[in-house]
Amino acid sequence: MKFKIITSIDDPFFKSAMNLYDAKFDIGLSEYEQIFKQSLKNEHTKDDYIFLVGIESDTVVSLATAHYEATTNSAFLIYLIANDQPNHDELITETLARIQKEINILSNQLHEHDVNFIMLEVDKEPEEISEEDIPILDNRRQFLYQHGFEKQYDINYLAPNLEGYSEGKPMDLFIKANIELTKDIYGPSIKSNYILKYVFANRISRSVIYPLLEEMDLRKS
Repeated sequence: MKFKIITSIDDPFFKSAMNLYDAKFDIGLSEYEQIFKQSLKNEHTKDDYIFLVGIESDTVVSLATAHYEATTNSAFLIYLIANDQPNHDELITETLARIQKEINILSNQLHEHDVNFIMLEVDKEPEEISEEDIPILDNRRQFLYQHGFEKQYDINYLAPNLEGYSEGKPMDLFIKANIELTKDIYGPSIKSNYILKYVFANRISRSVIYPLLEEMDLRKS
């Protein structure tokens, strides 16, 4: 597998990546594709946005995206997906390793050392899980633990609900840290990543995002 960084929506692999995303999540992409485009073109995000695809035989087989937050030297891993094929686990492992490398390239250009931490939102496990879904959910979380991510319990994390925005959606937050996360680093960095992603990339109003940050005790009322 070879990797490529997508920097323009005119890249032919951009549409192929969207097709992979659409097939993986089984949803229409009219709104979501626009968010990818905004992240690539927006002056607030385009220089620190990594849109990575893995390619085999001229076909996109994996996708990862992340925002690098330069001020706090941290990053928000947004998507990490791969085709459902026999070597899926290998694809996803290689893709994670490569996007971490790309994040650290940005970090070293500015700070001369690797990123402080990478954060990732993960859907909470539903109260009722079918027998066939149990191993899928277990494998997903086990994969994160095996690659250095830890579930954090200090924040009752809420993502903006993309259906109605204002009501937060409870999520689990996983973090892979390269340094000891003291209180003065941890909260402000999560807050900065949150604003970078949801205000500047997704263009959700601050009137929606700030109350969610306050609810998580990441911003004063």
